[in-house]
Amino acid sequence: MSGYDHELSRLQQEIIEKKRADAKLSDLLIQQSELKKRVYELERQKMDEQKDVDQLQSRSLKAFFYRITGKMGEKLTKEQTEAYAAALRYDAAEGELRAVNKDIEDCKKTINDLRWCQQEYEKAFEKKLAQIKASGSEAAQKILQLEHQDGILKGQKKEVEEAIRAGGTAQVIAGRIIENLNSAKSWSTVDLIGGGILADIAKYDKLDNVQENVKQLQNALRNFRTELADVKEEIAADIHPEVGDFLHFADYFFDGLFVDWTVRNKIEDSLSRANETYAQIQNVMGRLNLLNSQITARQEQVQAERTQIVASTKIEEN
Repeated sequence: MSGYDHELSRLQQEIIEKKRADAKLSDLLIQQSELKKRVYELERQKMDEQKDVDQLQSRSLKAFFYRITGKMGEKLTKEQTEAYAAALRYDAAEGELRAVNKDIEDCKKTINDLRWCQQEYEKAFEKKLAQIKASGSEAAQKILQLEHQDGILKGQKKEVEEAIRAGGTAQVIAGRIIENLNSAKSWSTVDLIGGGILADIAKYDKLDNVQENVKQLQNALRNFRTELADVKEEIAADIHPEVGDFLHFADYFFDGLFVDWTVRNKIEDSLSRANETYAQIQNVMGRLNLLNSQITARQEQVQAERTQIVASTKIEEN
C-alpha cells in the first residue's frame, strides 16, 4: 500500500468513527434530557415517601391514631417498603444519568479529536486522484473506488458488531432474570403449600438476585440503544419502538410490582415482562446478525473484484 493509500484508509476510518460519535451523542443527549426529568421526579417521590415514614415515627396525631388502633406496625411497614422502593427507583435512574453524562463527555472528546478528519481526507483524496489521472489507468481508478467501498463496509461492520456485543450482554442478563424469577416462582409455589421459612429464604434470595440484575440490565439496554443509534437505519424501520420499550424495563420492576412481588401472581407478571424483553432483544439481534452477514458477503465480493482486476491488469515493463 502506497503512502497515499495508507493515509486515505486511516482518514476514512476516522470519518466513520466521527460519524458514529455524532450519532451516539445525539441519542445520548435525548437520554440525558429524559433522565434528568426522571431523576428529578423520583427524587421528589423519594422525599415524599420518606416524609410519610418520618411522620408515622413522630408524635403527630396521625401516628398516635395508628398506635392506639394497633395498626402502627402494619402501616409503618407499608410506608417503609414504599420508601425503600422509591429510593431504589431513584438510585437506578441517578446511576443511569451518571453513566450517560460520562458517555457524552467521551463522545464529545472523540468528536473534538477528529474534527478535521473530513478536510484532511478530502485533501489526501484529491492528491491520490490527481496521481491516478496522471497515470491514465482505468484499472487504478476502479481499484480506488473498490477500496473506498471496502472502507465504508468496514465501518458499517464495526458498528453492527459493537451493537451485537451490547445486545449479547443485555440478553445474558435478561436470561439470568428469567432464571431467577422462574426459581422464585417455584419457591413461591412451595410456600403456598406450607414450605415454611426455608422456602421464604430461598424465594427472597432469588428476588435479591433479580433486583441486582434489573439494575444491570437497565444499563445494558441503555448501552444497546446507544450502539443501535447509528445502525438502525440499515435495519427494519420498526426497530425504534422496540428500543424505546427497553427504557421502561426497570420502571416496571421498581414501580409498585417491586413492593408486591412476594405475591406469586406478581412474580408471574414480572416473569412475563422479562420474557417479553428477552424476545425483543432476540428479535433485534436476529436482524443485526443478518445485516452483519450481508456486509461480510459484500466485503468478500469487493475483495474478489479487486483481486480479479489486479490479476488481469497487464503492466508494461521497461
